[in-house]
Amino acid sequence: MTFIITLIALIIERFFDWSHMRKWQWFNTYHAWLIAKASRFSPYVLIVMCVLPPVLLVGFLDGLLRHYSFFKLIFGTLILIYCLGPNNFWAQVYACIKVLHNEDPQVAMSKVQTEFGITLSENPQAFHRAFTNTIFIEANRRIFAVFFWFVLLGPVGAVLYRLVDLCKLRGVTIKFVANQTQEVLDWLPVRILAFGFALGGHFTEVVRHWKHGVLSAPVTNDFFLTECGIAALDILELQQLPIDGSAEKETLGLLDRTFVISLVLLAMGVLVV
Repeated sequence: MTFIITLIALIIERFFDWSHMRKWQWFNTYHAWLIAKASRFSPYVLIVMCVLPPVLLVGFLDGLLRHYSFFKLIFGTLILIYCLGPNNFWAQVYACIKVLHNEDPQVAMSKVQTEFGITLSENPQAFHRAFTNTIFIEANRRIFAVFFWFVLLGPVGAVLYRLVDLCKLRGVTIKFVANQTQEVLDWLPVRILAFGFALGGHFTEVVRHWKHGVLSAPVTNDFFLTECGIAALDILELQQLPIDGSAEKETLGLLDRTFVISLVLLAMGVLVV
């Protein structure tokens, strides 16, 4: 059932934009209220208090449905889709690439900055490198890490990851702890995704980077992932990326191949078990 849910959710997220259905205002309201009422607690206690009640509720509902396969399938699919994003990854990236091709470069860069928070740069090479790196990082945080924790822990895992990510949006102290927590949660999925780049891209180059950084600390997650991703593209010329938008398109193609490979491996794992 885990494979079926994952397949359905990935197809929907890839080809349809359901991000308008992801309403997290309730959690933001609860988060703000809790921080105001329990500010005397340490940020580590606060993040547990923020995340634990929704996670327990989802776990309770999932347990109630364990004997009802159809409803468990529907519940798991809805939870997984709800925890992706919050914005649709592919829709945002394709919209930015389209603007990069059709608009004034400065207007295009401003749109990418608005959508992904990339700092504007007068150097086109630096801008495209930053955008490509961001695509890799967001692919993990919005899609792959959520799938990983769903496969490992069920709906509870997907909710846990997304709530920790949302905790980064409020409060300086809790944001710091949420960042640390997400880095720990990202450590294993980042390394699996990076190895997937080897299978979907330039195998030899990726493995060289992967072996060098696989045991590095969680704080290096983003650097490790982007280095493996760029190596997988195999489109560098004199250590520079193309600035015509082809690097970003190749990045999306690599991610599509990697996600398909991941689904195949998951299906094989289900058959073996």
